Amino acid sequence: MAGGCISPALPFAHKVSIELLKKNYSSRLAAQTDMPEAFRQYYRKNYFATYNTQRAQVEQAAATLLEIYSDNVFGSMDIAWGTYPNNIGHNDSPGCFRCHDGNHQTKGGQTISQDCNTCHSLLAMDEENPKILQELYSQ
Repeated sequence: MAGGCISPALPFAHKVSIELLKKNYSSRLAAQTDMPEAFRQYYRKNYFATYNTQRAQVEQAAATLLEIYSDNVFGSMDIAWGTYPNNIGHNDSPGCFRCHDGNHQTKGGQTISQDCNTCHSLLAMDEENPKILQELYSQ
């Protein structure tokens, strides 16, 4: 939704998408057919006017949902939607601090540093319009 491929103007698009991503499909082929159709059917049944006036957004969302599924769900490896937590950042999850918490030590008592530069090369921080983004996007 943040990328604009699933319109936030579609009522309950996030909720329906997550439900469909979590569903257990018998095969990838079944998911390719059932998932987009179930998404369409939700809007035909519950928001018929939205379905008729925003059909392009519904179709775009259905296609995007299938891409998300194809990139993240691998039944043969027992990897479903939500199998592994998203540990990016540290506002909604422990993120980096699940290891860089001051509690993980070597046998010699040395802890993993909490300095962000241990693992990352920070190009900008807390800047409203970082110069680096202008440089990267102007190329």
